[in-house]
Amino acid sequence: MLKIYKIVKREFLTKVFTRGFIISTILGPVFMIGIILAPAYFMTLGSDKPLKIGVLDYTATFAEPLRVALRDTLSTGEREFQFIEIDIKDYTQQTANYLAAIESGEFKGIVVIPENVYGSDSVLFMAKTVSDLELVQRLRNGISGIVRHQRLQLEKLDPVKIEQLTRGISIYTIKVHEGTETARGFGEEYLTAMIFLVILYMTIIIYGSSIMRSVIEEKSSRIIEILLSSCNSFQLMMGKLFGVGAVGLVQYVIWVSMGMGVFMIVTNTMPAIADSVTVSISALIFFIIFFIIGFFTFSALYAAVGAMCSDMQDAQAVSMPVTLLIVLPFLISFMVIRDPTSDIARILSLLPFFTPLIMFLRVLLIHPPGLEIVLSILINLVTIVGILWVTAKIYRVGILMYGKRATLPEIIRWIKYR
Repeated sequence: MLKIYKIVKREFLTKVFTRGFIISTILGPVFMIGIILAPAYFMTLGSDKPLKIGVLDYTATFAEPLRVALRDTLSTGEREFQFIEIDIKDYTQQTANYLAAIESGEFKGIVVIPENVYGSDSVLFMAKTVSDLELVQRLRNGISGIVRHQRLQLEKLDPVKIEQLTRGISIYTIKVHEGTETARGFGEEYLTAMIFLVILYMTIIIYGSSIMRSVIEEKSSRIIEILLSSCNSFQLMMGKLFGVGAVGLVQYVIWVSMGMGVFMIVTNTMPAIADSVTVSISALIFFIIFFIIGFFTFSALYAAVGAMCSDMQDAQAVSMPVTLLIVLPFLISFMVIRDPTSDIARILSLLPFFTPLIMFLRVLLIHPPGLEIVLSILINLVTIVGILWVTAKIYRVGILMYGKRATLPEIIRWIKYR
């Protein structure tokens, strides 16, 4: 145990007191927040500039209703959409000039309203780029509203009355657990689950592959031979796993502390956030438990890959099946979010390799029976013992082999070797 402790201490100190760890620990939460907030921020860029849109109206009745339908204003007080009526005859004679005006940015685009718009299902929008989905959607909604209103009038129906009768409803969601009702929206549930899920998924991959790289680096530099002079291969492997795992737990503690500090500051200025963002202590505890399970399950496999290979190029190819064992549960988790009570979700949450992500997701969303949680943990602990046993067999031979990647028959012989 003393030798394992020394190796754990070495792995822990050599990884924690590095610029890479400090930078990733500080910038990790910033990166996660950036992924969530950056798209919303970039969507707001340029929104203070009015959009000049030409209207080529073959009905001669559409331009003014379009101005009424899209009358949003900017923070400066200006109208966001500035619709410019284009004379049909002038457009026919100077089509090239109008197209050039679109390409130069003078017009954001030109909407072409056909004469039979009230009997057709489409209009034309010409622009330099048509990738602005928000702009296209807003124009479509505005034009659709005008066309729908006019069609009803042509049928001598009251558009206002029909709109009142056909208006939609909103759904107010209540989460029921153990006889208690809690107001909980889909956005809150989904966002909380995805944040925790992505962190768990990324850190398992990062720390698992870190062990693989560490083994290969020590093999290539022959440091592994020096380490083996003072301990055996099993002690070295376990020390490496526990050391890197401790690094991950320390990083989680730092992130949780930072998150709590930021949350307290934000809720003091915006108390409404405290009601919409709730993370229980039990969720954090299960997060740590399933990280430990996922870490040891996959890191042991990555350690075996590192022992089998002599360079990173070979390791990347050999580690692909291990990586797929992590990626597959992550992809399936999107299905589990929709129905965490389904039979397939229950079964997968008990299976090794799927448990860390799937069961943790179910714990966040529905609080599954305690027996299922305990059973999933026990099954995975037994699996980890089995994986460690196989990995130790591979590790004790592979770490001293150089020059070529081990073949499958060789690996089987290593496992059978007593």
